[in-house]
Amino acid sequence: MKRTTTLALGASAALGVLCAVCNIYTADLVTSTPGPASGQGVGWWSGVGASGCYSAKMPAAAGRPTGHDTAELPPIYLAIRDLRLGSRAPDGGADPNAWQSLGFDLDSTCTSSPTCPMDDPVVSCKPTGAAVPTDGNYCRDNMFGKLEGYAANIPEIGGKYGLSDDAFNCALCRGDYNFLIRISHYNGKESDDQVRVDLYPSPGLEAPLPWSCTDGTWRNHPCFTSDAPWLVRDTGLTAQQGGPALPDAVIADANAYVRQGTLVLQLPPGSVFWFPGKRAAATAFPLTFSQSIVTGQLHKAADGTWSVDDGVIAGRSRKEDLIAAFRLIGFCEGDTNYSVMTNFLSTGLDVLADGGNAPGVACDALSIGVGFTAIQAVAGKVAHVEPLVECQPGADAGAEAGADAAKDAAKD
Repeated sequence: MKRTTTLALGASAALGVLCAVCNIYTADLVTSTPGPASGQGVGWWSGVGASGCYSAKMPAAAGRPTGHDTAELPPIYLAIRDLRLGSRAPDGGADPNAWQSLGFDLDSTCTSSPTCPMDDPVVSCKPTGAAVPTDGNYCRDNMFGKLEGYAANIPEIGGKYGLSDDAFNCALCRGDYNFLIRISHYNGKESDDQVRVDLYPSPGLEAPLPWSCTDGTWRNHPCFTSDAPWLVRDTGLTAQQGGPALPDAVIADANAYVRQGTLVLQLPPGSVFWFPGKRAAATAFPLTFSQSIVTGQLHKAADGTWSVDDGVIAGRSRKEDLIAAFRLIGFCEGDTNYSVMTNFLSTGLDVLADGGNAPGVACDALSIGVGFTAIQAVAGKVAHVEPLVECQPGADAGAEAGADAAKDAAKD
């Protein structure tokens, strides 16, 4: 679908994992696989795919409900509460197979999925390495999550660069960075054929919580609450005005919709999804999608506050964009694992960036699936954060400068 933007990724000595070959099955074992219960990206859009197996398909334009309701709620503001990148189960426990239940079947092709065994792997593009990258459960495409799961357990990569669910979620919990989500022109019902969604990068709470992510006990501390105001990055706004009512965002979809309580949106080409909190122990990974789809189940509590459960951010990211992103967080030639990362991105790509299916054309992008939840939030003051610079010596010093700027803005 379209192009968005960013998050923490892990590439590592997981190249060996890519060489694993699935078991060989006979064709008579390929039958329609029953689907799972709703959740983890499975909903009204899912069903049996071309392979005859159940597929975690992604919502399409044809899923938009019909009939227009002119009723509108006041705009709803949310902040991302947590993310699942590939190494943690929904309960927060370590799970090496967590990536298999994240994301969507982006290419309508089941490539050696555990739930869809086949004689020979069926691909949507020509693999660039000796091994064929495999799908997750129900044909999900998520090589991003698979590699993040392995990188999270390698201190030289996951630990050094903060490429793990745990590090990222600690920073979210403490209020080191975030993305605010505004939902407007929404009727508040199970279906709405036309809503607007704006996304505002935030360099953190105006007052981050007074504890550290460095001692490994962050889950024992309380996280941010819905009444805590968030800074809003100046470059993410179409006008320099802070909250609580924000102007439109640079990253937005004016053509989103809600069906059966699920919000569905896509993001414009050129969007960069970077959590600009430079107060965190590690700089967040600036992920750029060539195409993307975002979904989330909307809920309204008895006290009138809104939240999103079972959120999914999925799509495709080009090899060159991924390499540039690694270099922006300081993962560069001086690191002994740099060649491992670039070699994987040269041989482990599994989809086409333009969204097409062409088995004879070399894959040029990596598939991505990330889970998230969000809770109601308050937008606060505008803050400036300097952009990242590729392979800048002492990258953390640049991060500190950005943090200082954000703190200064919060005091104004």
